[in-house]
Parts: sequence; C-alpha cells; structure tokens
Amino acid sequence: MSDNNPDQELSQDQIRLGTEKGLKKYKKLSFLEEYAMFMGVAQLLELGLKNLLVEKHGYDLEKLERKTLGQTKKELEKVKLRPDFLKLLESVVDYRNYIAHEILANRGLYFSIVGDKVPEGHYDKEHRLLHKAIYELEQLVFLFQWTDENDAW
Repeated sequence: MSDNNPDQELSQDQIRLGTEKGLKKYKKLSFLEEYAMFMGVAQLLELGLKNLLVEKHGYDLEKLERKTLGQTKKELEKVKLRPDFLKLLESVVDYRNYIAHEILANRGLYFSIVGDKVPEGHYDKEHRLLHKAIYELEQLVFLFQWTDENDAW
C-alpha cells in the first residue's frame, strides 16, 4: 500500500476495510471509554496534520503547537490541501468540538431528567452521535495515513 505512487487509486472497499480496522479498538468500550478514545484519536490526528504542515509546507512547529484542530484545518486550507480531505475534516472538527464541550453535559442532563425510566440497552441521541463521529474520525484517520503514505496530497 505504500509504494509512493501518487496515481494509485483508493477503492471504496479499501476505505471500508481501513475504517473497520480503526473501529476495532472501540469494541466493548463503555460510553465514557468511547468518548476518551475518540478524543485521543482526534488529538493524534491533529498532531499528524500539524506535522504535515511542518514537513511539507515549512511551518514552524512551535507556532502550530497552540492551534486547535479547527485552526489547523484553516492552515491546511491556506496551503490548498485536497478539498475532499478538508471537507471530511470539517465534519470531524464539528463533531470534535461538540464532543469535547457538550456531549457529556447533554447526556448527563438527559439521564437526570429521565432517571431510571430509560429502558435497558437504550441507544440515546448522544451515543448515536458519538458513534457517527467515531466512524467519520476513523475514516479520516485511514484516509490521512493512506494519502500520506502514498504522497497523494
């Protein structure tokens, strides 16, 4: 997969399989563990993107260190990174911001209101949203790795 051929194409099957591989680490995790794993993976992606700016576009790492994922995305837009990648990154940034700042409070509020009336195995809105965010993040991580390995930026 890493033969550095910029003309190499990536199939839907490869994307699906790569994403599924990334999702395996979330199996059997509780909501809070999934939350923590998502935040950790998002942070690793952020570091990878900053490293891309340093290595391929001459950015100063010290100046990038304090930038958020959203600010890093704006820098990637300035260097005209692949628009398809940036579109998916935009969605992941939105998810990451919601998950970092609101999801735990909203879920706590929901359960404080409904209390013990929640049926066992209930799949609440916040959990569904987290799962959608996890899927998109893992897809983006796979695409980042593939694109970087194949120098297809």
